[in-house]
Amino acid sequence: MSETPVPIPSGSVPAGTPAWSSADAAQWVQTRPANWARPMWSVPALLVTVVWAIAVEPEPPCSDAVPCGPDWGGMVQMGLAVGLLYWLARLPELTLIAAPALAAIVAGVELPGADAMSQAANVAIIAALAFGWAAALERLAARSRQRHIAERAAGVPHPLPEPVGPLARGALPIAAALALCAVAAGAVLMGLRGIHADEQHAARAVRITAEVVSRGEESVRLRTDDARRVTVDSYFPEDYGVGSTVAVLEDGSWRRLVAEPYDAFGWQLLVLAAGLPGLSLLTVGVLARHRAAALRRAPVPALRVLERTDQEGRTWVFAAGDSSGRGPLFTCLLTAALPGGAEPSNRTGCDDEEAELFVVDTRLHEAVILGAPYDGGELLLVTTDRGGHPIVTRTASPLRLPRTGRAPLPAPHTLTAAPSGATKTRHQAQADRVSATLTPASRPLRWGPGHVGRAAGLAFTAGVAAGISYFTHSLVTGGFGWEILPLLGLLMWINLAAVLLNWRVTADSTGLWLAGAWTVRHVPWERLRAAQYTDEGGVEIRLSDGSTWHLTGLGEPRLERRLRMRPSYVRMVEEVTALRLHPELRPIDRSTPRDHGLPLGPVLLLLIALTTAAALFA
Repeated sequence: MSETPVPIPSGSVPAGTPAWSSADAAQWVQTRPANWARPMWSVPALLVTVVWAIAVEPEPPCSDAVPCGPDWGGMVQMGLAVGLLYWLARLPELTLIAAPALAAIVAGVELPGADAMSQAANVAIIAALAFGWAAALERLAARSRQRHIAERAAGVPHPLPEPVGPLARGALPIAAALALCAVAAGAVLMGLRGIHADEQHAARAVRITAEVVSRGEESVRLRTDDARRVTVDSYFPEDYGVGSTVAVLEDGSWRRLVAEPYDAFGWQLLVLAAGLPGLSLLTVGVLARHRAAALRRAPVPALRVLERTDQEGRTWVFAAGDSSGRGPLFTCLLTAALPGGAEPSNRTGCDDEEAELFVVDTRLHEAVILGAPYDGGELLLVTTDRGGHPIVTRTASPLRLPRTGRAPLPAPHTLTAAPSGATKTRHQAQADRVSATLTPASRPLRWGPGHVGRAAGLAFTAGVAAGISYFTHSLVTGGFGWEILPLLGLLMWINLAAVLLNWRVTADSTGLWLAGAWTVRHVPWERLRAAQYTDEGGVEIRLSDGSTWHLTGLGEPRLERRLRMRPSYVRMVEEVTALRLHPELRPIDRSTPRDHGLPLGPVLLLLIALTTAAALFA
């Protein structure tokens, strides 16, 4: 259904600015990164391999010949591994540096007592890092392709409108990053200071031998050769059996075990806790500042487009000919670009008293983008407020590509009235309200796990993978025993892990495609009878023949209501119900098998089978 956009005054459009045609925009969309380069593949690959490596890494006990102590190399490895789980998803620029560095460290470190299982895990980590590095390179290459296509479509560049305001992008992340990096640097200095003090005491100390009399939670009780009884702190008291002999260093009242020098583990944790967010924020701030500065180096590409703001304040940009608002190209947050100290005006075109009744203007607006758009980029946008007056805005967040098939809320005057009728269920009543926020869609609509749900799925998968690796390794090295019971129990949780990570519901012109843990099922519209979410955090799809399709464990409704969250599975049920009640809102196009989702149950089962085989034949 087409819509007449709010026009932009001709004087606000730079002379000779071309319209971004649907053909050029489609070519721009097609250059997005390949599916294999999406973080949903590289992040789990690295997470699973790191958990596997940790589970099978040999841990030799502390001894006088090979004392324990601060492991700065291990801290760097862990920091890079944890950081890459975020950088793979959001900062491909940092991934290109961190992934090769971690791969080099893993390849160059020789663990004492490492077996074939541990070596295989390290090889898997290097392979996952290589895959993540290639994915990051593909994403950056896609950004370059998008930028060049936009520049070619824009033709002759144009100067920026005046004024465009101060260079503020990136200032807050950089300030926060510097503070966190200062904390991390201080923690490093404190750790090194503790190590230096320990070395000075050890240089002056006298070495004695003593017999272990008893053990505490963090100490051992000793009897020295001269019959003294002393208590010495120990990080691993379980490693010293009662009656065994240990070596002790004494310097006055200071004493420690020879096998356990000062360990700066607490300071190292603080380094990671402050340094990783600090490095991430610093990279985000520097990139935002660099891109904003590059945008101000006039002239820049200019294109005429359509834009719409949704109820959450995000702006969605469409091709100039997409008057139905079916195919959003990208989305971002915008703020007014005014001189320093000026207050940004709202888009309502009303005074302060009327602003209390502010309603977001979700109509389509004609606009001009200044700058080459690409995923993660920055630009300026000239559009109109609610009163039709031109305003200049700039990005307050990086550009992001929308999920396929998702469109923003329509304008208030295009709301679809819900049909009146008899008594409705709470799901139908909510669906009637939701139907007022939907527009007829051309492309298929898709729903899947949100960020919180997928994060929970990753954590759950990591726990299951770690447990299976541990118990499998125990079975191989110690023979069959009690470990078989928790191993079988963990195998039963694969279903939930697969659902949390990648459940998928796709709506197209033919009906619903339901992807669970193991299979994909098709339900024609005429066979769909109801969709509802349960009080236990699950979903039920009921069919006309009485059968049901359900998913369980997707959320915790009471906690979600308390936190005022609206998770994706709730949104899916409401929108699917609206599509069932309002056939005119259903997508026009048919979906492809790629849209239906990939059941991860067989993938996880194969991964576990490979892990078990590696343990059995290593």
